[in-house]
Amino acid sequence: MSNPLEILKDNWLQAKSLKDASANFCSLATVSSAGEVSVRTLVLREVTDDSVVIFINNTSPKWQQLHDSKSFELLVFWPQLMQQYRVRGEAGEVPVDLMREQWARKPYDAKIIDLYYSECQPQSSVVVSRERLVSDINALKQQYPRDSDIAFPEIAKGIAIKANYVEVWHNSATDRLHERNLYRLSNGEWQQRTLVP
Repeated sequence: MSNPLEILKDNWLQAKSLKDASANFCSLATVSSAGEVSVRTLVLREVTDDSVVIFINNTSPKWQQLHDSKSFELLVFWPQLMQQYRVRGEAGEVPVDLMREQWARKPYDAKIIDLYYSECQPQSSVVVSRERLVSDINALKQQYPRDSDIAFPEIAKGIAIKANYVEVWHNSATDRLHERNLYRLSNGEWQQRTLVP
């Protein structure tokens, strides 16, 4: 049976080659301990034979929600291909040494934001004003003027979603009979089922 993550990876590379504006993004839906659902857009970092990788930080609500409820779903949609993936599974941390390597390749401004989370305020917390945020960011840039000045923050985490459920949707613009296939991992083998669109 085909591995849907191999299909996802091939489509991801195709979307990037077509310069799809959504190619490098995905949406993550999580559930809080109070049962509130949250969805946000993240960067899709990597697709392997068994996992989809995203980066977050442990000051963010989504980190806590992933650990508290374990209920989540990742959505990828590429308009250029009219292809969508829904992914569920087990969320595990990416090893710290790999995170350090990945973080070293982050752009300077992205590192400054990570630094802000650890030294100023956690992600999604309330700030006095946009002006205060910009002022604090500029102060960090003065304190750390070079990329090499910024040490890897322990709050930076990678999450590998080891997939056990993947739904693949492909648009059919002519007759609206979209192609939908559901893949479930059972005893190490992917089982595929066709769904009514």
